[in-house]
Amino acid sequence: MFQSLWWWSVLAVGLFWSVGAHNRLVRLRGAVLQAFGLLDARMQAWVAMAQTPTVPAPLPVPMSVDAAERASDGPAEAADAPPADAAPAPSLATQTLWMGTHAAALQLGNSLAASRAKPLDREAMAALTAAREVLLSAWRRLLREAPDFSATLQAGGIHVLWDQQETQVQLACDEFNLAVQRYNAALGQFPAALLAWLFRFQPARPI
Repeated sequence: MFQSLWWWSVLAVGLFWSVGAHNRLVRLRGAVLQAFGLLDARMQAWVAMAQTPTVPAPLPVPMSVDAAERASDGPAEAADAPPADAAPAPSLATQTLWMGTHAAALQLGNSLAASRAKPLDREAMAALTAAREVLLSAWRRLLREAPDFSATLQAGGIHVLWDQQETQVQLACDEFNLAVQRYNAALGQFPAALLAWLFRFQPARPI
């Protein structure tokens, strides 16, 4: 009788232990999905900055004091003054480089849409990682090889906004990767490893 009671106690402890391990895996997997939700939102905002196929125009330049005085003197003199927001048209090289950035953004958007349905799929995340690197490379090449575009750096312009959004994306990537690291580490522990095999928990891939 005592031996039977001992076995039932062992079985109960093992069951509770397994349930706890399973719940921990579910919780950690949920943390990965939640972190991807933030990453998804950050990347969507980043991609949207390069959705237009035309080079973004710089912000209007404030009118100088002399130009303002000429404009107030009369319509004739105001017509002779150049527009306050006049800016040279982007060169052909800049347009071509921007099109490369635009195409890279579209590709990242497609990869993001594919991984949104399965953020734990390693192949989908690998494609998202590659698409992100392509966009980063295209932007750096644009800044490096298009001086007329780089020269339009100004507060509130696309350069500053891009850097801010890219930083937000990197922070979201770091949070996602930390969640993936914790989830994958739990998959290798006993009895979680057995439960992972039994319930088909798959390791995730960082970005």
